[in-house]
Amino acid sequence: MDFREKIIAWLVDEDHEVKSESPPPGAPVDWLVKVTVKAPIRVNVLVQQPSSKKDRIVVSLGVALSDVHRRELMKLDERDRVKIVAELYSDVLKMCPDCVSIVQPSLSEPQGIAVSRIIYHESLTREVVASTVRVFMNIFANIVATLNARLGTTGGERREKREDLGFI
Repeated sequence: MDFREKIIAWLVDEDHEVKSESPPPGAPVDWLVKVTVKAPIRVNVLVQQPSSKKDRIVVSLGVALSDVHRRELMKLDERDRVKIVAELYSDVLKMCPDCVSIVQPSLSEPQGIAVSRIIYHESLTREVVASTVRVFMNIFANIVATLNARLGTTGGERREKREDLGFI
C-alpha cells in the first residue's frame, strides 16, 4: 500500500470524508486528497504529494475570511485591524509552531490565512496525520471564533461567492 492509500484509509477510519482529486493543471503535485472534517464543524484540508519532494507530504488549510468579517475589519482603522490579524496569526503559530503560515495578501488587508505542515515520510504515521487534521480543525475554529468575538459578528452569515484560497 502506498502513502496515499494509507493516508486515505487512516482518515476514513477517523470518520472524515475523503476524496482523491486530480491536481489542478500545472500544479507541482503528484496526487491530492481532500479531507472534510464533519464534526463539530466542517473544515476542508488538503493532503498532497509534491512532485519535486518525494520524501514528504504537505497538509494544508486555507481559511478565507467571510465577507462579513472582511467588511467589519475594514471599518477599523489600520492599526486596530493589523492588531487583530496579528493576534490571529500569533494564535495559528502557537497552535502549530512547525507549520508554515501566511496571511494573504497582508496584515492590513487580509483576505485569508494559509497554513501548511510538512510531514516527512519517515515520521508519517496515522497519529501524525490525524493530529495534524485535528490541529487544523482547531485553527479554523479559533480563527472564526476570534473574529466573531473581536468584531461582534455571529458568524451565521455565509459567503455569497466562494473565493477561498483554493483549499476550502
